[in-house]
Amino acid sequence: MVWRHTWHYRKTDWLWGLLVIVFVLGYSNMAAAFVGVRAFGMGGAYTAVADDGAAVFWNPAGLMQINESSINATLALPVDEADSYETCISYLERDGGYGAGALTWYYGRLNPVASPEAILYDEIHDFSYALAKAAGERVFLGGSIHYSRKRGATAKAYISEWTGDVAGMVKISDAWRAGITVLDAYRLIGDGGTTSQSPNARGTITAGFAFRPNDQITLALDGYDLPNRLHARSLRLGGEYRLPAGFALRGGLQRGIDNDWEAWTWGAGMDIDSWRMEYAYLGGDYHGIHAMGVAWRF
Repeated sequence: MVWRHTWHYRKTDWLWGLLVIVFVLGYSNMAAAFVGVRAFGMGGAYTAVADDGAAVFWNPAGLMQINESSINATLALPVDEADSYETCISYLERDGGYGAGALTWYYGRLNPVASPEAILYDEIHDFSYALAKAAGERVFLGGSIHYSRKRGATAKAYISEWTGDVAGMVKISDAWRAGITVLDAYRLIGDGGTTSQSPNARGTITAGFAFRPNDQITLALDGYDLPNRLHARSLRLGGEYRLPAGFALRGGLQRGIDNDWEAWTWGAGMDIDSWRMEYAYLGGDYHGIHAMGVAWRF
């Protein structure tokens, strides 16, 4: 009887999980998701935090901090680009002795262009696998392999490419962490790179520190595009305050170093049993983006 009772609740959780994920991905066809709603709620200062599904893109080494396996889905809606969107779904597997891993599919439909027949969009598919392992008691190493298919709004065919990220994270103390991520290590050496503030911009380095004096407060500072490869160097500041009953409030600021880029963000999250629901708004030079996400941990 106990076994049947337990199975009943596990079956119910699986059904709810599938329904929510189908809803998020299905709704995205009508609208837009940056990877990591919590990360952008904290202003993108996430390289040394990276303790959830967003670690795949922000710092794969952070996957070693995950204590539960999970399925994550995100969706983002740009205010001034109707029917553009980004969406992402990922499966994370916690460390079972061989390292922590993640499988992710990202899709973006962006930059609408009017044509006589219809509205055309840039399209991006990114399939990735990430793996993280401990290199010591306080040192984590990780990396991601990405297979991308991209097509411009007026192009007839997709262009495919492979990229790879490498990352590290160090627990300086119980309260302090440092992280570094090399986005597309091969392109960083070559002549690639684009002038973009997008989280999918490649061929650069980001690094930062995170300070967590207790379970309620997290403060973080990142330096983005440190070698100025994308001509988009910026500082990113962010923080999170966790309230009782599973609520969290977040805020962040981004300021360009060699340019006039400036953006501010805020967000909120809520944990209910094995679920986490999140929202973030990106203002300033992001021109308004609503991002939302849901994670189911098991």
